[in-house]
Amino acid sequence: MNLAVLQEELRAVLRDTTVEPLFVQWINDELLQLAYEFDLPGLRLKTPASLTTTTANWQYNLTAATHASGYTFQKTIWKVTNDLFETGMRIDTDLQMIDEIDPDHSDTGNDVQRVAYELDGATNAIFGIWPMANDVLSLWFFRRPTVLTGDADIPEFPDAHHFDVLIPRVVLRAFRVYPELATEGGAGDSARALALWTTRYHDGIYGGAGNIGLLDTLRKSRPVRQRGPRPGFGLAGSDRYVTR
Repeated sequence: MNLAVLQEELRAVLRDTTVEPLFVQWINDELLQLAYEFDLPGLRLKTPASLTTTTANWQYNLTAATHASGYTFQKTIWKVTNDLFETGMRIDTDLQMIDEIDPDHSDTGNDVQRVAYELDGATNAIFGIWPMANDVLSLWFFRRPTVLTGDADIPEFPDAHHFDVLIPRVVLRAFRVYPELATEGGAGDSARALALWTTRYHDGIYGGAGNIGLLDTLRKSRPVRQRGPRPGFGLAGSDRYVTR
């Protein structure tokens, strides 16, 4: 569904013109929150962002990381490289690690050798380095979804779950903000509608009524890991391998 179709679906459910101007903002807000709650494959960087460091600072806000496509950090850094560590360096999720190595944060060097980060709110993080160095780091992380603005814009969210996850999220938000909204069941039926859309959202996440849930969709999208003898070779187990 594109943005125009999503809004049309919401109009059919939330039969109240009062809330129509809020649809685009609510859709984008819920997409951002879903991207934080779930590891969406389309938001996993394929090319890294860059972060320039200096000998003057050991902490950086990850909004300073730049990407050729303008993507910004949302969560989970899984790889950091520089000229010294071309295949990746150790990443800690606690800045205390750097405090322990360099309590005064005065060490400098030619290359960054250790990094750590801590979430600062839902969609930002503080990034620490050791030692301080004039360096350029390449970072891979989950980015924020692109904001939808035009009618033809399509959410960066699994297509099969636009109706059973994204739409219910927006509808439930509308009920929280305006509990007495008229619904497809008619005015005064908000309690029944709330229960209905809560169930639809639950089934959209976990599966139900013969439908595959979002969690199964995401699980199937992960690369298959195979362990054991390579087919046709080393059948005794001497030629073992792992694919990612």
